Amino acid sequence: MESSSQDERYDSFDEYSNNIDIYKDIQSNVSELYESFPQEIIPESTYNRDYIVTNCLRLKKYLMKFDNEEHCKSKNCCAYVNYMLNKTLLINPKPHEPIFNFYISYINHHSNDMLIKKCGSKINYMVKDKYEKTENLYNAYELYKLFTSKKHGIQCSQANSCAKVYNTIITEYLELDDTKFCKALKDFKDVFESNELISTGTCRTKIEYLLLYPDTCDKLLQESEKGIASMQQQTRQLDVQVESRGLSDPQGDKTLEIQEENPTSPESIGSTLPITLFSSGIGAFLILLSFYKFTPFGYWLRLRKQGLTGISENLDGADDEMQQHTSGYEEKNSEYNRYNISYSSL
Repeated sequence: MESSSQDERYDSFDEYSNNIDIYKDIQSNVSELYESFPQEIIPESTYNRDYIVTNCLRLKKYLMKFDNEEHCKSKNCCAYVNYMLNKTLLINPKPHEPIFNFYISYINHHSNDMLIKKCGSKINYMVKDKYEKTENLYNAYELYKLFTSKKHGIQCSQANSCAKVYNTIITEYLELDDTKFCKALKDFKDVFESNELISTGTCRTKIEYLLLYPDTCDKLLQESEKGIASMQQQTRQLDVQVESRGLSDPQGDKTLEIQEENPTSPESIGSTLPITLFSSGIGAFLILLSFYKFTPFGYWLRLRKQGLTGISENLDGADDEMQQHTSGYEEKNSEYNRYNISYSSL
């Protein structure tokens, strides 16, 4: 099953060179890890079991060479080791995918927390087309790596072999629809042609010219670059908005500080309200007093006052009578209470 990870990509030449050196260094040095292998993952009856176990341990030892997830990601280490695990399937009989599932089970085993964090979701069975493209690209990388190592002097034949492999890829994949593969081809072409020995030096006349990658690659890369440019523009616009908000916030802070320095508390409202009401009452009283003394309305009020005085006197008399009845009732009630107290004490 091919990985659906959004950040999956092919190694650049520099990444390939780094990763293959690490893998070759640990390839025959995993014996100390055998005791840590969870035996239940692979049944004892599995064909070529020891070879599969060894590849599991190589996977672990390889990933241990990277300090953390970010270090691994920066070197594209997961993609390379995933390719190497798929490469090991070639010596096993088909079907290959069930065998690869042992690698997936191992890296995601609960005893391998470190492996899960680094590459747990990135170890996947590669479909034929994806594997072959990776194999061809990395073969070109390997030939160029041998050429630049200069272990046997300047070998222009190695550079020429690299150019032939590259041109074979271009002619084989005329209708490419893989943007990441196109980018890997373009980047490697730039690296190869910028080498002084190839461009202007000893090997210049002894090497095939690299073919231009297909038009489909150009279109894919242009669309990809437009998408990246659009995303970068959106990011810049968001940054500008954030900065503008940051500039306006200090004003808001100043306003808040002013409000905090001059708060209107409930207590101040409570103390101001009675004074306001009292002042309003005094003003109304003075207006009524002027009406009372100097206008016909005042004369009418005096007549009404005399009538109300009579009613008031009658009401006062009724109040006196009510008080007499009430005092009499209270005297009788007190006598009744004394009787109840005496009865209860019996």
